[in-house]
Amino acid sequence: MTDDPALDQVMRALADPTRRRIFGLLRRRAGLTTGELSSRVPGMTRWGVMKHLAVLREAGLVQTFPEGRRRRHYVEPAALAGLRSWLDANEG
Repeated sequence: MTDDPALDQVMRALADPTRRRIFGLLRRRAGLTTGELSSRVPGMTRWGVMKHLAVLREAGLVQTFPEGRRRRHYVEPAALAGLRSWLDANEG
């Protein structure tokens, strides 16, 4: 894709439509739990959401914080900086 492994990881993470949906849900409402996310993604179990969240976390797009028995998830806005720079540099 590019010569930047971090950017490649962000692009791969956002290439999946379910992960884009989860990312978008968290951008609109920060701090959703895994259960809340699974109820907002049709046909998705908590385990499925957890797997997608792991990919988003590995790409640096999402942070997860424990709160008792729950985990709250938040978008990491700085993670999009590399993608924005690449898009700006490659604007046609």
